[in-house]
Amino acid sequence: MSAAERSNKEWEEIGRDIEGKIKRSFADWAGAEESDDWDTIGEKIEQRIRREVSTSVGGQPDGDWEAVGRRVEARVKSGLGQWAGAEPDDTWDTIGQKSATRIKAEVAQEVGGEPDESWEQIGRRIERQVKSGLGEWAGATPDDDWEAVGRKVEDRIRSAIRDWLKE
Repeated sequence: MSAAERSNKEWEEIGRDIEGKIKRSFADWAGAEESDDWDTIGEKIEQRIRREVSTSVGGQPDGDWEAVGRRVEARVKSGLGQWAGAEPDDTWDTIGQKSATRIKAEVAQEVGGEPDESWEQIGRRIERQVKSGLGEWAGATPDDDWEAVGRKVEDRIRSAIRDWLKE
C-alpha cells in the first residue's frame, strides 16, 4: 500500500470516527439509539423539537406544526405588541409601525432629542456627539470640521504609539 493510499485510508477512518461521534451526540440528545439510522434519528430530533416548542407555548406535546406555528406567532405578536403599545387586535403592519415609532423615540431620547424627531435630526445629533467626543479627546475645537478632527485624532494616535515604543 502506497503512502497516498494509507493517507486516504487514515482520512476515511477519521471521517467515520467524526460521523460516529456526531451521530452519538444527536442520538443521545434526541433519545434515539446509537444503532438507529440517520432517518430515524432525524425523526426523533423533529419530534423532540416540536414537543419542546409546542409545550413552551402552551400546546400539546404532539401538536402539529401548523398549530405550533399559530401559537408561536400569537405569543410573539402579543409580546411585541405589548412592548410597542399596540392593541390586541392590531395587525402585524400596525405592530410594525408602532414598534418603529417606539424605537425611533427611544433612540432620539437616548441622544438627547425629542421623541418625535426625524431620523435625519437624530442622525445629525449623533454625528455632533461623536464629532465632539472624538474632537475633545484629540484636542480639536468645537468649530473644527471632520477633516481637522481626523488629523488631530491621527496625530494623537501616532504620538501615543511613539511614546509606547519608547518605553
